[in-house]
Amino acid sequence: MEMYKRPKEIQSKTENIKLECGTLNLIFGYQEEVEGKIIEVRALIGKSGICGAVLLDSFTKALSMLLQSSMPRYKIVKKIKKQYVGVICSQGKSCCVNEIAVRILKELE
Repeated sequence: MEMYKRPKEIQSKTENIKLECGTLNLIFGYQEEVEGKIIEVRALIGKSGICGAVLLDSFTKALSMLLQSSMPRYKIVKKIKKQYVGVICSQGKSCCVNEIAVRILKELE
């Protein structure tokens, strides 16, 4: 399998999403050669503390690696729907993992 080689610069867009635990800043990176092909996800959330920030960073880096893989997009969509859509935080509200998954699916579908 061929390793993905990230260009030095990529196009991106940022969404600010209000959640119970703070504002989720979600950043999508796109591959220039392929219109609308999401290849990178990063996220930061206010008030998450260092543990929350590290976990969120690890989660989005793993998702980015999946998006950069040679796996067909329909399989990625299926995996994200199964694993992350509908996840609820301990406060009984929609959590950042669910919000990230839902927005990635919008970008992929």
